[in-house]
Amino acid sequence: MQAFTTEEFRRRVAGTKRLMAEAGMDALLVLSEPNIFYLTGYEGFSDYVPQLALVTANDDAPWLILREMDVACATPTCWLPEGYTVPYAEKFIGARDRTPWEPIADFIASKTKSRRLGVEFSAKGFGVKEHATLLRHLKIESFLDGDGLVSKMKRIKSDQELKYIREAAQVVDRAMLRGVEKIGVGVRQADVGATVMEALCAGTPEIPGSPGRPPTMAPQAPFANAPHLKWTDGPYVEGMQTNFEMGGFRHRYCCGLSRTVYLGKPPEKLMRTHAAVMDGFEAALATIRPGNTCGAVAEAFHKAFDPHGIRKESRIGYSIGIDWADGGATLQKGDTMVIEPNMMLHLIVGIWEPNDGYVFSETVQIDQTTGRSLTKVPRTLFVRPGT
Repeated sequence: MQAFTTEEFRRRVAGTKRLMAEAGMDALLVLSEPNIFYLTGYEGFSDYVPQLALVTANDDAPWLILREMDVACATPTCWLPEGYTVPYAEKFIGARDRTPWEPIADFIASKTKSRRLGVEFSAKGFGVKEHATLLRHLKIESFLDGDGLVSKMKRIKSDQELKYIREAAQVVDRAMLRGVEKIGVGVRQADVGATVMEALCAGTPEIPGSPGRPPTMAPQAPFANAPHLKWTDGPYVEGMQTNFEMGGFRHRYCCGLSRTVYLGKPPEKLMRTHAAVMDGFEAALATIRPGNTCGAVAEAFHKAFDPHGIRKESRIGYSIGIDWADGGATLQKGDTMVIEPNMMLHLIVGIWEPNDGYVFSETVQIDQTTGRSLTKVPRTLFVRPGT
């Protein structure tokens, strides 16, 4: 079943075509799977093989090109007219002497003779070899840079997109509290991870959940300064810190949420870090409103945070949507992008420094005059009882 109306998908495609025209493109090869979903509704997770949406200036809808077996995955979720989902044969998968990019190139050539073709260069699975194969078979010298075009469209969320992320907020609230409550001396870290994942998938009684992309991150001490690790094989012991970063999902739309948990009595330095993070977070949140720049939000954060004397080099947030970060905005010093209503930002304060680790985040919806957090989990350093 489609997650959005056909009218909404058509608006997205029309906006993408306008951006293509401004960039001098007659066609765009959309290779990023989240962007393919944004334009077509295709819900499959199959970007380990070549696939794309071909947007041309003259066609009514994008052409969705998939391996043959994945066409059945498009039928329930895509809005595309009949005949716009195009398979290539299974014989091209895993073959040593041929590649799916050959029939893909043939199809592109059948739909446009233009040499002004845009490509999402940084998409997963599109490397030097794939690039060269397409150029050779299309008989053109180069592509135009199509990175970021669809991300510009995704930056401002529709009412339905906002609704899905607000629903995802209820899912992630429940999962975070369940994970915190499960932590205890002797409990397997894997069992805490399973508790969180079950809650994310089950959702609430009213709102079904979904598996996340990426999976829940929960680095443990002594590796609490590592941002992108899962749990280990061991049990919890007193004095262990856990940094939860997780996302609730509805129809691939994400609400991110992060909290730090300590088992036993927290050390004084961790308490000071928490205090610094809260000062910076509150200052940044108060600055997230239409008309301010992303850079101004980062400046407000550092003005409140830096006097605490804790090192923080990474950015403090980014645009969030399909499959987590969606490339629409970044909260860091010097960024001139202006914040607008209906943007969605993951405001994340991660301390990922050589000797310190801490994380705190919430997802913020931009209204007409301000930004508001979507989650309700208490803004605290969670402390679980030790032995």
